[in-house]
Amino acid sequence: MSATRIVITGMGAVTGFGFEWQHMWARMLDGGHCIRAWQPEGVEDGSFPVRYAAAVDMQLLPAYLENHRAWHTALEKRSRYGWIAASQAVADSGLEPAQLREAAVLCASGAPQHMLEDMRLALAADPREGADWRHLMRRAEQVHADGSLRQSNDRLARVIAADFGCEGPLINISSACAGASQAIGNAFQMIRRGEVEVALAGGADSVLNLDTMGALYLLGAASSEQRWGAELCRPFDRDRSGLIAGEGGGFVVLETLERALARGATPYAEVLGYGSSLDGYKVTAPDPQGRGAALAMRAALHDAGLAPGRVDLINAHGTSTPLNDATETLAIKRVFAHEEHFRRLSVSANKSQFGHLIAAAGAPEIMLTALACRDDRITPTLNLDHPDAECDLDYCAHRAVDRVVDVALSNSFGFGGLNTSLALGKYRRDN
Repeated sequence: MSATRIVITGMGAVTGFGFEWQHMWARMLDGGHCIRAWQPEGVEDGSFPVRYAAAVDMQLLPAYLENHRAWHTALEKRSRYGWIAASQAVADSGLEPAQLREAAVLCASGAPQHMLEDMRLALAADPREGADWRHLMRRAEQVHADGSLRQSNDRLARVIAADFGCEGPLINISSACAGASQAIGNAFQMIRRGEVEVALAGGADSVLNLDTMGALYLLGAASSEQRWGAELCRPFDRDRSGLIAGEGGGFVVLETLERALARGATPYAEVLGYGSSLDGYKVTAPDPQGRGAALAMRAALHDAGLAPGRVDLINAHGTSTPLNDATETLAIKRVFAHEEHFRRLSVSANKSQFGHLIAAAGAPEIMLTALACRDDRITPTLNLDHPDAECDLDYCAHRAVDRVVDVALSNSFGFGGLNTSLALGKYRRDN
């Protein structure tokens, strides 16, 4: 554990709640959600089996963001959302361009849009030429500007770095639902090692298209349940039936406490530790004993030099899938077994309010964890009407909870057994 203290000094989030983290925080404390009826573009007859999502509503765009360059650049919408979130985080931090010159940018993003359409163009080749990539490249003008051949997976990281003049390390992370948390965790480690003093880290994603949502449905990951309407995201409830996808982005500014105080910044929270693991049990299922999730939480606590009994809050991955929620509960019980400390923990599932942002999910969740530490308020887990018998912790059901949060963990677990946990603590100038 290093003596260097690292704090969060800026935050930006784009979710179905809108384009400002302050609005998201207020709505979530009030028990709101942004899940609503949805169908993929081009499906007009309502036949697509997945009927609900937490889409970004452009009508909520503030006037001061209407002329942001993200809307006037050929980008996928995930990159637009991420660029806006990064801009908000930088503005929130108060950093000037000269102070960002040596900053690192670490970004997570998901699969490109229109991959299948690009393939269809390839297969529509002139029989004399054959269906191959060379033919597709010759027909580049027919390829979507936001498609997989014109938008590389690191495009968001590059536009952010170029926009803010960041000349430090530039890292793109592709690790499914753990991506944004891993970006933030790696940024924390880079600062602690002394490689940089400031980093902009997070992610953006949008799977709300026919290609990706079709794949998630066929994998059995996305819920097609109808009876609960917009309240079908039910983490830890016996009637949970699968993830409800959201879209958006989130970024945080991390820097050394020394640097933050020198420029007069007020930290939101302190990042204390980072843990990551791979259980590799199954592409779409966690280890049934929660070994990988438990290992990530233990690693974060060890990295922070914290005993499990110090933790007050777990911001759970909480996907509303039958497998994740029971397994995550079991993992929490394993890590916090001493004197049954798991009985004294508060556990919250943010996805019940803004859906699953996939590669971006961990970023707004870490912001909400930081705010819980700052304000001693915990956002609720919605729709927990009938807790599963295997899910018997305190999940802050239905309404926000007021309690002292000195230390918290934020969990993100991705497809393929990619597990990440970040330890955050209440910022105190003299710890």
